[in-house]
Amino acid sequence: ASAHQNRIRLDVTDNGIGIAGRELPRIFDKGFTGSNGRQYGNTTGIGLYLVKKLADHLNVDITASSGAGDYTTITLFFPAKAFLTEM
Repeated sequence: ASAHQNRIRLDVTDNGIGIAGRELPRIFDKGFTGSNGRQYGNTTGIGLYLVKKLADHLNVDITASSGAGDYTTITLFFPAKAFLTEM
């Protein structure tokens, strides 16, 4: 975690199979499973969709980057205390 432009940035990185670059823009879409999901099965395409909905509700920005076959990083940008408001 680190300070980043009046926000707190939290990077969470795995060392899994990664996500193809062409699929990254859709990973937060409801029902999207991508080529990995179709290959390995047992996916619903709902998990990252719900994460994005919750993040939006909490005023947290979320992004993803990945190296196919190498890693995926999910980055969360939390409002710094001075910028928090009651919900």
